[in-house]
Amino acid sequence: MLAASELVTQSWYPTAQTGDGNEWITGRCWLYCRREGIRVTWIGPACTPNGERPMYACAVCIAELDYMVRDEQRRIDLGEPPARPDTGHP
Repeated sequence: MLAASELVTQSWYPTAQTGDGNEWITGRCWLYCRREGIRVTWIGPACTPNGERPMYACAVCIAELDYMVRDEQRRIDLGEPPARPDTGHP
């Protein structure tokens, strides 16, 4: 398993830097850390029964999400059972 700092440098989202091609703004991370007043970028809409809102995340949380997705794909490629239960969702 890689350290968080290695995940950031090896993920498809580098650490937040001006001019890196991503639209970073100062705001609140909607993922794991929930920190406020940090550099975040839009990662897609959050859809709930009450509506849809733009979702933002920091580079470290995006790297963690990227790791989880890659690990799940690795499991599938190796024929292992998925880490998540089969919920019927795509």
